Amino acid sequence: MDMQALQLSLEQEFALAKYEQQVQSLSQDNAREFLIEAFRQLMVKDNVIRSLVKTSGFK
Repeated sequence: MDMQALQLSLEQEFALAKYEQQVQSLSQDNAREFLIEAFRQLMVKDNVIRSLVKTSGFK
C-alpha cells in the first residue's frame, strides 16, 4: 500500500486541529457520548464501503 495514502492532507490536518480544540471543551460525559457516536459513524462508513465494493463486483 502507498504510505502517502495513509497520510492526512494539509486540509485534513487543519480540520483535525480545529476539531481537537472543540473537543477540549467537552465534559467527560459529553466526550463519552461523542466517542460512541463517532465509532457508530465509522461502522456505518465501513458498511457503506463494503456495500459499494460488493455491488461494484470487486472481491
